[in-house]
Amino acid sequence: MVALMEIAASRILRPLLAPDEQSVGVSIDVAHTAATPRGVKVTATARYLGREGKLFVFEVVAHDRGGEIGKGIHKRAVVSTERLLAGADRRNKSIRI
Repeated sequence: MVALMEIAASRILRPLLAPDEQSVGVSIDVAHTAATPRGVKVTATARYLGREGKLFVFEVVAHDRGGEIGKGIHKRAVVSTERLLAGADRRNKSIRI
């Protein structure tokens, strides 16, 4: 459910990004309000609420055919793809497997 919520918000930002940028989830505060039976399709929507400094804030809601199953607030940042990958590479080198 949370992954679907993040995807919904990221799709709103996608058209606004430069070719060398991407958005990343920074925080998510959600309540899971109902169970979904196995095999039932779940969808998520996001609505842009505004900005908090550099962060883009969204209301996110997940539904199944019976109604709402979760809702919350999700914040995303726009970052340089090169910088993000460089940071991930540095971190990867410091992790011992």
